[in-house]
Amino acid sequence: MTTQAARSIGIVGAGIIGVQLARALQGRGLQVTLFDGRDPGMATSFGNAGYVASDEIFPLAHGAVLRSLPRMLLNPLGPLAMRWKEFPRLLPWYVKYARACSGKRSRHSINALASLQRTAAADWKNVVALEHLQPLVLSNGAMQVFETDRAFQRTQLHRDVQSEYGINWQSLSGDAARDKVPELSARIRHAVVYPAGMHVTNPYQVTKTIFDHFLADGGTFIRASVEQIERSGRHLGHLTASSQRYQFDAIVVCTGHLSGRLLKPLNYKVPIVAERGYHVEMSHCETRLNCPVGSSERGFYVTPMSSGLRLAGTTEFSSADHDEAPTWGRADVLKRHIAELMPGLAEQETGRWMGHRPTMPDFLPVLGGVADCDNLFLAFGHHHLGLTLSAVTARLLGDLIVGTDAAIDLTPFSLNRFQ
Repeated sequence: MTTQAARSIGIVGAGIIGVQLARALQGRGLQVTLFDGRDPGMATSFGNAGYVASDEIFPLAHGAVLRSLPRMLLNPLGPLAMRWKEFPRLLPWYVKYARACSGKRSRHSINALASLQRTAAADWKNVVALEHLQPLVLSNGAMQVFETDRAFQRTQLHRDVQSEYGINWQSLSGDAARDKVPELSARIRHAVVYPAGMHVTNPYQVTKTIFDHFLADGGTFIRASVEQIERSGRHLGHLTASSQRYQFDAIVVCTGHLSGRLLKPLNYKVPIVAERGYHVEMSHCETRLNCPVGSSERGFYVTPMSSGLRLAGTTEFSSADHDEAPTWGRADVLKRHIAELMPGLAEQETGRWMGHRPTMPDFLPVLGGVADCDNLFLAFGHHHLGLTLSAVTARLLGDLIVGTDAAIDLTPFSLNRFQ
């Protein structure tokens, strides 16, 4: 598809992925319309940990995680929980996940994710400059802490692989980590610092700022849920939202965990689930903490934001087509973690949230076109890396839609891998 052939684009989903893509396509001279049943940035993009985690090149589909699942599921304070009555619905996804954990496929997935991460930070810096986001996106690095020698030693191989892919890190003793963050508990024995780490101080405001610039430059937003996408042969025809039909030269689906619902009537298989993630925000005493701090054993992040400390990271798997009330005990776990990891830092809870991270069995996103439709493009399934990969996703999909060859091979991210 060329710029001449595609002048009008409909984007379904106005989270950080959809908004960044809308802005990128607008910058290439296309007429873009965004659709969402909510205001932009109010779903999963609202509640992320705020960490632009360009150091994360290990999809969770690998043997080490698979082997540790029973231990994690039996730990009520662990980073992963299972709602067992959902298991029959999730079983087909778990079977695909287990296959993706094989050694060969896992190495393939690491290489694929690393190809996205290679420019993720640089793409974000370009967005920061273009959208004047300097007060909202900080480059203060990031830290991961370890409470046991075993956890630190077990993850050394990961850091060695990160080095092979050009990711810079520095290891610290527990005392050196406390010099940087005095509130860290004495139980912290090791830390790893990622100097290139970035974080946002208000995820919603970042999305809203980009969206406001999109509107100011002539973009269109329709606050309505898309109910149907029509197809005729190799070409999409119309989409229907709030009983009204709209026609575009091309359509992009980036509706997170709900993407499968739109694509199923078009005869596409989308094995996606919702990782229900939680965050708690808390006020705090005066601190030198100015970057995200992640706990290796506990599987959560503490990020300083304009609204206070955001504690995020706990997960429970749920069907993308079936949802129930939040399990707020998962949020309470986060408060226990911060009290033990950084005693005395957090004060009062000021808010809590639950959202749905869209996750494919191999923990790689779905990016690109589809083999049997000329004007359908996909960008979803980023699991907990939606914020991190939003800028590079927008650039790569933008190039693809206007007919420019993508800078990397998008084959590993094609939906065809599940058809």
